[in-house]
Amino acid sequence: MAGTSRVDQGPSFTPPSFLKRLLHATQKGRGLTRLMVATDFSMSSDLALARVLRLPMAEGASVVLFHASRPVPGWSAPGDLYLEERCLERVAGAMRRRLHAQAEVVVKEVLRKGEPVEEASVAALLLDVELVVVGRPHPARGGEVPERGAVVRGLVRRLEAPLLVVGTHPARPYQRPVIAVDLSEDSRRALELALRLCPPPVGVDVVHVPQPCATPGMWQEGVTALAHWVEARHELEQAARKALSRFLAPYREAGRECEVSVRCGQPLEEALLAEAAEHGADLLALGMRESQGAGPAHGLAERMAMTAGCDVLVAKAHAAL
Repeated sequence: MAGTSRVDQGPSFTPPSFLKRLLHATQKGRGLTRLMVATDFSMSSDLALARVLRLPMAEGASVVLFHASRPVPGWSAPGDLYLEERCLERVAGAMRRRLHAQAEVVVKEVLRKGEPVEEASVAALLLDVELVVVGRPHPARGGEVPERGAVVRGLVRRLEAPLLVVGTHPARPYQRPVIAVDLSEDSRRALELALRLCPPPVGVDVVHVPQPCATPGMWQEGVTALAHWVEARHELEQAARKALSRFLAPYREAGRECEVSVRCGQPLEEALLAEAAEHGADLLALGMRESQGAGPAHGLAERMAMTAGCDVLVAKAHAAL
């Protein structure tokens, strides 16, 4: 998961093909080609649809509008399914009219019957989408999150495709992205996908939270222990900046400069939220390993997706860049 890591990693070799792909994506502004938008015809779904209209899409791109009709135990109502199909067709028609200026963008509809999380996961896998976009419901009175919030959390856990959770009104394309990097390949995927969503000349802020210093006795009271902690923290930050510089070198060669921020002495979740708030971020991107779907990384990604004050991009391991 993006955020914590060891910083004593040596320089990594970057193959020429990797740099060539990066240069192509950066200089040509390679847009997205296969998107899926999950909708339940709610106001939060409208946010997701509006955001898709402001994402960079390549010529010939396809946008799939997905809706899952929940089954009611012991009740068969084909009429309701018909009405949902008509609603989906109307949403698709409105999307086509809005996208008419973008040549060759195809809008499709997919209606499935079943639980939304399971059906969306299967559809995203079968369609081999690059990105799934979903709206984040706002808390109801009393701070309770509607049932749709459980769907968003389920998509964070279950989806194998990258997920973009839209929680704010998309008045313009992304301008202030913040990417959490832990020097892993998972956070590299998050960075590269964020760069595609935010083509030049948009600036990128990369934040890294190094593994906290756990030397025995570091937290003892007294001037000596405090002095040791200050010295250790300085060394930790310097090592993290060097490792981060090596990590970002290919992107600088590709022409994308990144503003770097190393935050020490804060819990990971607190550091990411603070960084996003200080930069007025409209997008927070982080990576999540598929193998950590039930671990701490999954919990962090869920909390960020539901509580961050901006849109959240959760990159998954299989993302094809």
